Amino acid sequence: MTEPIQYIGEHLWPGYVGQPALLLLFCAALLGSFSYIMATRHRNQEAVAGNWLRLGRVSFAIHGISVFVVIGILFFIMINRYYEYQYVQSHVNDELQFRYIFSAFWEGQEGSFLLWMFWHVILGLLLLLSARDWEAPVMAVLTSAQVIIGSMLLGVYIGWGDDPFRLGSNPMLLLRDTMDIPLFANADYVSLLEGTGLNPLLQNYWMTIHPPTLFLGFASTIVPFAFAVGGLWTRRHREWLQPALPWALFSGAILGTGILMGGAWAYEALSFGGYWAWDPVENMSLVPWLTLVAGIHTHLVAKNTDHSIRFTYIYYALTFVLIIYSTFLTRSGVLGETSVHAFTEMGLETQLIAFILVYLLLSLWLIASRWKDVPAPPKEEPTASKEFWMFIGSLVLLFSAVLITGSTSLPVYNKIRSFFEPGFLGTVILDPVPHYNKYQLWIGIFIGLLSGAAQFLRFREQHFANVRQRYLLHVGISIVLAAAATWGAAQLINISAWQYQLLMFSGLFTVFTNLDYIFSFLKGNLKAGGSAIAHIGFGLMVAGILFSGLNQKVISRNPFLMDGLTESEEANRNTVVLIQGSPMVMGDYELMLKADTLDHLTRTYFIDYKRRDAAGNIVESFTLQPNVLYDKTFSKIAAANPSTKHYWNRDIFTYIPALPPDEIDLNAKRTKDDSLNYRRLDLPVGETFTLLDTVRLEDRDTFAVREYHVKVLSIERYAQHREYDREEGDMSVGVKMSITAPHLDDSSFVVMPVLALRGQALYRFPEQINPINARVRLVPEVFDVVFRDERELNYQSFELAQGETADVGEFQVQFNGFDKDHQSPAYVAQEGDISVAALLTTQTANGVADTLKPMFLIRDKSPFNFKDESFATGIHARLVNINPQTGKASLLLAAEPVRRWVAPVELATQSFRTDWIALQAIEFPGINLFWIGSSLMMIGLTLSMYHRIRTLYVARS
Repeated sequence: MTEPIQYIGEHLWPGYVGQPALLLLFCAALLGSFSYIMATRHRNQEAVAGNWLRLGRVSFAIHGISVFVVIGILFFIMINRYYEYQYVQSHVNDELQFRYIFSAFWEGQEGSFLLWMFWHVILGLLLLLSARDWEAPVMAVLTSAQVIIGSMLLGVYIGWGDDPFRLGSNPMLLLRDTMDIPLFANADYVSLLEGTGLNPLLQNYWMTIHPPTLFLGFASTIVPFAFAVGGLWTRRHREWLQPALPWALFSGAILGTGILMGGAWAYEALSFGGYWAWDPVENMSLVPWLTLVAGIHTHLVAKNTDHSIRFTYIYYALTFVLIIYSTFLTRSGVLGETSVHAFTEMGLETQLIAFILVYLLLSLWLIASRWKDVPAPPKEEPTASKEFWMFIGSLVLLFSAVLITGSTSLPVYNKIRSFFEPGFLGTVILDPVPHYNKYQLWIGIFIGLLSGAAQFLRFREQHFANVRQRYLLHVGISIVLAAAATWGAAQLINISAWQYQLLMFSGLFTVFTNLDYIFSFLKGNLKAGGSAIAHIGFGLMVAGILFSGLNQKVISRNPFLMDGLTESEEANRNTVVLIQGSPMVMGDYELMLKADTLDHLTRTYFIDYKRRDAAGNIVESFTLQPNVLYDKTFSKIAAANPSTKHYWNRDIFTYIPALPPDEIDLNAKRTKDDSLNYRRLDLPVGETFTLLDTVRLEDRDTFAVREYHVKVLSIERYAQHREYDREEGDMSVGVKMSITAPHLDDSSFVVMPVLALRGQALYRFPEQINPINARVRLVPEVFDVVFRDERELNYQSFELAQGETADVGEFQVQFNGFDKDHQSPAYVAQEGDISVAALLTTQTANGVADTLKPMFLIRDKSPFNFKDESFATGIHARLVNINPQTGKASLLLAAEPVRRWVAPVELATQSFRTDWIALQAIEFPGINLFWIGSSLMMIGLTLSMYHRIRTLYVARS
């Protein structure tokens, strides 16, 4: 029998705490759900219901504590980089900055499900404080959702045989529990592990704030849904409307804010070229918000008139089911080929489908079984009433949601059909923007006109005959103002299509009518004007969409098609090539690529903009800094992040769609480097070498002989390079050299190629000189020139006090004291180090002198020393000890004959330039109208929520 391996270095206690906590959160949610169901069933038996309520509360408290424990443990092991845990190894690495730990936490499906549960717990606690007699049915629904989400974290296998069903994916599993590889035969495997790390695309501050906001929006939709279920379940079809309304408004505001944050992220940090791309994942966060807003409108109608209660039930049920459906689409892997946001498949498809079916079937059964019980006034709402048109508006929103859902669900349709028809290739939307805009334009027109006209229907709340003239005056003024503003906008942004003119009119019409309502009816009382503010926001958002979309000005318009830069011909026409140091004029702007920097995986480009007036004078200048993010292997670009200049009336958006191939992929760079025709040069330091090269000219039949003057200025040990992060123990050499090209007006360029040795691995960092299409690199023999074999040196031992000298060969070496601040280039500082350098000067009779600073280090109570060497005198020095009583330095000194330093380098003179980028620059006029309008929509919903909460509080008091 084989003895089990006793693993070294594993941190098992987090798993011992986290695993039971996962099971406890599931069981407590199950018990809580059952308790609240029983409390609802026995609601007419006060004593029995009270006992079940108390058990439900205790269970929910235990469940909440367990959720917090699991989240805390998971954060703990991620912060401490315990790579023996599968979730940590998959989402974190040593290079990940602490601020992105949150992003890494909810990058994975398990973390995002925990985030969802976290918000349910917070919402549940608020409901315990406020729901009162609705607590039992509402909490029964919320805890039932926690049961299902919790089951997705269990990671247990059910069944027998070779293929049992896996219930959930457990984030607390050790890596060796999830795979069987030879690595785990090593008892010390933990020391060999490295983290995969966070997707570079997600290493952005938006990823820290956008997902929790959006998930709060997702989680909050369960509350109006739970009140609706409670109303159906207990047959209290009117009573649930008042306590549910503030929650519905809150959900609409926070879900809308989460969607807007996603749009801002896309605009500010992603390469969408805008704030919306009709991506499937974007769509499936928007669709539940549309049905939720439709439900809010029918909710208001139902609360005032008893009409539309049935539709309010339907909308809130549909909203929550669509939230789960969006989760299925994004996390089942079904959108893997059609969305940039989609998660990969994790084997949770069956559970996600079951999640949908549970609440879909529950909703259908409750609505069908209670349909006849729901109050429905025998007389329909008058066609001229505001409530009737609010109901019509909700149907339009539903129609919009159905259209978007149908198109977005094509991958699901393809998968189902291909199951029954194996040869089916699938149906796709080739150009999503025109597809969606074709229908949503008319929906936007209708909603704009409706949300404007509906406010004037408030005149019917008075004696209409007495206010007819006032009504006609208000309507007429609003129409005239909207028409005049539409005409002005059409001239300003050249709106030629009548459909877009009508859309602009509808947006501006709702702005003017709702402003009229605020001042004419509310007398400026904004606290009661939440709906009007939201409608004004919608109108401004429509105007902003048209301003920024139709009047979009491409600065980087290129009349010469640059094939291969981007994926489409149109994008190529909007893309220019900027060469570093060469200005390019584009309309009113002059752009120049000034420089670039590489910081870890992020390469930032500095692009200078100069705007000139008609006379050619510079009236404004600024610098934008778009960047690209490499993957961990530097083999591809993981993300290209734009940079934007903001004005009050426009934005200038700059984005890099392409780079030279050998600046994208290090392998491509190496391949190019190896294919060049290098010439070996052994160059003495300080001497100039003339190189002649024959170059074929553009006509391909003519050759030119070009002359290059090459001079080595110095040789540097432990050299640095912008693409090289030196580690302790590395040996690196740099050769600083100048290359002058007489055929370019004697232009001279100073470069320093570097060669680094780390263990047995050799890293070459050549230098490209783009103006002369030259490339220079070092030959490995340079290490033999710079680093001497210590065994060949005849060290002598000396103990010197400050001011004393020692004779070493023909030199005198004087000890001048200590330098506690000196850092040797061979040394990488660590916390707790104690280091000091000896200050030595060398002198010969003929006046040759130099300075040396050998260093002594104590790290973890162990002594180390780093030698220094003088190229000028040939002296090698080591500081091996310090006598604290006498202040004397124990030194090892050796002398060797001064050598003639010769740098072996290789030069290629036909390495074509790589200092260029492909650039797209776009001006978005009026973009702030969109952001202001969309923000006002959320502010309006929030104000309405506040107003309804106050009304509810007064009613209870």
